[in-house]
Amino acid sequence: ADSDELKQIIGKNLYSQLQDDIEMLDGLVEPLDREKILAGQQSPMFFGSAMVNFGVELFLQNFLSLGRTPAPRSILDNEEPLSPDYPEFTGFCFKLQANLDPRHRDRLAYIRVVSGRYEKGMKVGHSRMKGRQINLTQAQQLFAQDRESIVEAFPGDVIGLNNPGIFAIGDTIYTGSKKIRFPGLPSFSPECFAYLRNLNPSTYKNYLKGLNQLLDEGAVQMLKERYDDSNNNPILAAVGTLQFDVVQYRLKDEYGVETRLEILPGFNTARWSNAGWDVVDECEKEGKLFGIFAAKDRFERPVLLFRNVWKLQQVVDNL
Repeated sequence: ADSDELKQIIGKNLYSQLQDDIEMLDGLVEPLDREKILAGQQSPMFFGSAMVNFGVELFLQNFLSLGRTPAPRSILDNEEPLSPDYPEFTGFCFKLQANLDPRHRDRLAYIRVVSGRYEKGMKVGHSRMKGRQINLTQAQQLFAQDRESIVEAFPGDVIGLNNPGIFAIGDTIYTGSKKIRFPGLPSFSPECFAYLRNLNPSTYKNYLKGLNQLLDEGAVQMLKERYDDSNNNPILAAVGTLQFDVVQYRLKDEYGVETRLEILPGFNTARWSNAGWDVVDECEKEGKLFGIFAAKDRFERPVLLFRNVWKLQQVVDNL
């Protein structure tokens, strides 16, 4: 940045501002440490604009140099992590996305190849489907808006597979006789809750389809009041209210559904009860859950909503 040529190109004022900004960054930002980046203790920062194609190539080149090579991954029921050199193919589903092409209502599952080699047309096992083989007829590589069909992929690659509803975030696919299951992704406990209302009964089918697909993506979580067995009054649960805005926008833009949010006031903490409904009922009879909102998730598991962490701790202390 210290050159007479640059000074002539951008002018004296911008050049002076650039020098000041560089000096500030040098004083405030720690030097880049690749080991800290790989350990998740530091994040590199890049300045640029994809709109005007400024700094994009610089970012991509540095991304290649800073990224880690494929690493061993822990597997359930086994103390030894799975090495990328493991000869059989294994992959992990870390993301779902619907309506990449709104004209076709397509859904993709993003799979990170952990070991072995993906080949077009191969048959794989599924961690949640006992004895069932899935034929991977087509895989895609995606970069921004571009898609490219591929016939092979290797550890570290991310491939997109068409998802007719058989993939969920956290699923493992594999070849060979040995069943492989990678640990699922952690999820954060929601702190914001709101009823989602469909304003037009004639769009109910699209409303239900869109909501289910967005839930599969992990955009939000969905709860219901304990004794509500309908699909008319879902409670959206999110870490932040921006997630609500995303759901409403996508329902309108991609599914043509107008909705209204009604905030569930006074509750900002949720906990799942692993003990089941019998224990929850017993605690309610004993008066230990006074002022607690009893809900259930998509899998009918009990979820208790608390007004604050202090109330949560009070219930825990009384158990």
